[in-house]
Amino acid sequence: MSNVKTINKKDLIAWGITCGLAVACLIIPEQGIYTHSTKLFLAITVFCLSLAAFEIVPNMIVAMLLSGLYIATGCAPATVAMSPWVSTTCLLVIGALFMAATLQDSGLLSRIAYRMMCWANGNYFVLMVYILITSVVLNIMTSGYAYMIMGPLCLGLCISLDGVKKKLGAGIAAAVMIGGCTSHAYTYQVAAWAVILPMADGYAAPGAITPLSIILHCWPLAIVSIFLLFIISKWYKPEQPLGDITYFKEKLEKLGKITPKERNNAIMIIILLVYIFTTKIHGFSINMGFALIPWMVYLPFMKGADFDTLKVFSWEMVFFVMSCMSIGSVAMSVGIDKALASLFIILLNGNTSVTAIMGLVFGIVFGLNFLMTPMAIFALVTKPILDLTSSMGYSPIPFMYAINACSEAIILPYEYVPYLIVYSFGMISMKDFFKINILRSVVILGSFLLILIPYWKLIGLL
Repeated sequence: MSNVKTINKKDLIAWGITCGLAVACLIIPEQGIYTHSTKLFLAITVFCLSLAAFEIVPNMIVAMLLSGLYIATGCAPATVAMSPWVSTTCLLVIGALFMAATLQDSGLLSRIAYRMMCWANGNYFVLMVYILITSVVLNIMTSGYAYMIMGPLCLGLCISLDGVKKKLGAGIAAAVMIGGCTSHAYTYQVAAWAVILPMADGYAAPGAITPLSIILHCWPLAIVSIFLLFIISKWYKPEQPLGDITYFKEKLEKLGKITPKERNNAIMIIILLVYIFTTKIHGFSINMGFALIPWMVYLPFMKGADFDTLKVFSWEMVFFVMSCMSIGSVAMSVGIDKALASLFIILLNGNTSVTAIMGLVFGIVFGLNFLMTPMAIFALVTKPILDLTSSMGYSPIPFMYAINACSEAIILPYEYVPYLIVYSFGMISMKDFFKINILRSVVILGSFLLILIPYWKLIGLL
């Protein structure tokens, strides 16, 4: 019996679009900011990301092509194209995916999933709200790392409810992203503000932005998030009813008492959370906690996992995540980030309307998200944007909020590590990821233009 995939009409169209986009990048004449290196970078990146977006080849092939073509064509040296592999993020990704595998293997995730469904009384939207609220709380407690905890837990929920890469899985993944990532817009994320605030020195008074001020100034986004979740719950309503509280109580009873394997995996999670909450005391990075602590389940006295777990570990997703991260490194090495940033800054000149400027700020960050990490974007655009807006007499604070919030306006997983890791857990397809995040990005922009600007004018911030 042959395992070779038959190429259908849909795949042929996808291949045609993929190759056509790459060729279009190559035939554009080189001039000005569009250098030979820029041309190669865009052609390779567009080709490989289109392969991933259309899901016409496995992610492992995309991963190998992306890094391999950067190096083979001379677009970037191996030290740049492979640089994500020597970062702590690589260990973070491996640790997170392994943690998901061992938690699922232990049976603990199924138990948690059924308990959550009991709390939600089988209601899909209520479940999504629970996930969102838990993610927001964890975000505050872990300085923006909620997605690392919620990802494995919600994967277990999807598997237990047979919702992987179905409407249920897409909705649950959306709840994790909206709660664990979009909430950065109205809660204090240390990493983001550690870059933005120094760049705003001389524009905003010291202490102008605090965890409390962000909540007071941006709380409408929390309400918008719940509304967005409601829309997604209707858009991605599960194909089959989930069952009522009686059904899930029966599921819990069938699981019986907590097993030693489940207990020891729970202990590992508790130790990881304690580690995260005490980083200011011990001084080690959060990344290293995720890199090292999940493996303690193999200790002789823990026996929280079998070595067979490694056989089903998703190395394909590790390669995909790390290769996608190389896009930002290569983009900066060919200078495309600065060229695009300069172009967008030029577009801002002459616009004095707050709405127009806010829309262009969104466009700047949204465009740069395709090529750079949010931290690099913050470092690059904060000063020019604040310089322009301050010269027009506007307070810099709303635009600092906008720069931070718009970094979450992404539509493809590779653009931002948290979203890439959520995607790597396998709950959601690329197609659904794209659709949901198009909607989420539009809602973020609309919230600023239609809700936050009037609100900020009302409270005197603008």
